[in-house]
Amino acid sequence: MNYQLVLDKTLENLKGGERLLLHACCAPCSSYCLEYLSNYFTIDVLFYNPNISEAAEYKKREDELKRLISEMPFKYPVRAKVFRLSSRRVL
Repeated sequence: MNYQLVLDKTLENLKGGERLLLHACCAPCSSYCLEYLSNYFTIDVLFYNPNISEAAEYKKREDELKRLISEMPFKYPVRAKVFRLSSRRVL
């Protein structure tokens, strides 16, 4: 099955700007997804990566994702949400 064709057909039926929650483990992995999907959706990016144990490293990657979002041009709004492991909350 060609999933790109399935996605293209699905996107044809959208009005544009519908909301999408997108999980992100880091900025580099998210860049293409954000570039592509932001043409069709208003995106809330949920940063969560339980594989990072050091708080400083987690914060560094969180900040890099926020920087990427702030510098990229988007057709529809993209917002970063962060899941903090210590508080088990989404901020």
